Amino acid sequence: MNWFNIAIIKTAISMTIALLVCFSVEIAWANSQAPKDTPSSNMLIHIEKSTADTVEEWEVTYTLTTPAKTLAFVRNPDTSRTTRWLAQDSDIEIVFDDAKHQEIVRSKSGKSFSTVSFALTPTYKHLGKDYAPFSPFSDGGNAFHSGRLFACANTCTEEDNKWQLTLNIPSDEHIVLNGKVTKNSVSWTDINDGRIVYVGKQVPIITNDVVALIDPGLPESIKVSLEEDIPNMMAFFSHSLNPLKGEKPILLASYANIDDHSTQGGTLPNQIFMHWNRQDLNKQADNSSFVNQTLWFFAHEVAHLYQPGNTGGVSENEEQSWLHEGNADYFAAIAMNFLYEDANSYVESRITRAFESCSEGLAQTTLAQAYKNGHFNLYYSCGMIMHRAIDSVVQQKTLGEESLFTVWKRLQKAVNSGMPPGTATFLTLLEPYNAPELIKAINNATSDDALKAIQGIETLYQFPE
Repeated sequence: MNWFNIAIIKTAISMTIALLVCFSVEIAWANSQAPKDTPSSNMLIHIEKSTADTVEEWEVTYTLTTPAKTLAFVRNPDTSRTTRWLAQDSDIEIVFDDAKHQEIVRSKSGKSFSTVSFALTPTYKHLGKDYAPFSPFSDGGNAFHSGRLFACANTCTEEDNKWQLTLNIPSDEHIVLNGKVTKNSVSWTDINDGRIVYVGKQVPIITNDVVALIDPGLPESIKVSLEEDIPNMMAFFSHSLNPLKGEKPILLASYANIDDHSTQGGTLPNQIFMHWNRQDLNKQADNSSFVNQTLWFFAHEVAHLYQPGNTGGVSENEEQSWLHEGNADYFAAIAMNFLYEDANSYVESRITRAFESCSEGLAQTTLAQAYKNGHFNLYYSCGMIMHRAIDSVVQQKTLGEESLFTVWKRLQKAVNSGMPPGTATFLTLLEPYNAPELIKAINNATSDDALKAIQGIETLYQFPE
């Protein structure tokens, strides 16, 4: 596939987004996600970026209103804070609590504290099923995930869901937060999973539809794809589901040309971001398999942007991740087939591999336990097979008048009207199609019985297209 000759999007939708146009940068204080008069977790999180002899230095300080014995972090995908965060007080340390499966800050002497500071390591770190703490840009800029910094005094509860943050940066750089650009310092209140914040000198491209920060060091073919394919995919999903509302979506694409082979992307509310941490990107960009993988990667992440709300607006817990991850993968398949005529064989091979991977995985663990047993990939592979079957049945039952997109638009409406997200609500939306065998197969595939689960997936895979 030639990156420069992507098939023109079909007449069912029109191209409405062009990233590379003349821009005017809006200098303004970034909006917050929650009122600033409701501080949370009884602390202020202060982030400071400075440069010393061209070396980038980042520091985070937690100031508590009431002294505490420990700090507990909200997100604990691994133990990397224990080595990547350097306490600025010799009496303070970060350790991993095996019983609680989380990293905690404590005083070595057992004293309470009201202020602690840490020097951060502003490099990319792959975190399993979580967002990287930093995503460096090749021109010296950096994007960080605010949710990585969320912590609570002593322990976190469900009520701890708001954090007050302040960020200070060097005078020759700027901050991009909530699609707005500001200098020197900014304060905001974060909620839920947090957001990605950019700090650097690159001027974002701002159009009527999107705010984009695309790493200038990326291979030209990938930059062209980001500039053309992402908008095409957004137009496709906007037409097939519902247009995005509220703030403009933000696209961040960063690149570190280092000895590694890691690529990661993700979405947060109104944000889509991706990072390449590898030294062979120029060579890989000419490989047709890599091109297709990258397009799939883009389509999967864009699909997440158009699902109802964030992950919490789709699934109630980790074991239901087949809903949002499997759906995004099958939506990626649909988008690839629709937008790129020569991608059909690649899409079919992905579906076949997904079925094989799902079947093999279910022989080792059920979907209910997959996230606990290190098999999160099953939510992608099994979920795609399940959504493929749903699409097939819905189209067959309605003679092509409705599809999987119809079901998901109804899910968006149901969640927005107050229905609980998750499997129960989703399955009720399938009942009008009078497809008991489909629902039975889905229930089997998601059951705790390994034999039933495998039989369920085999049944779903065999549903006619």
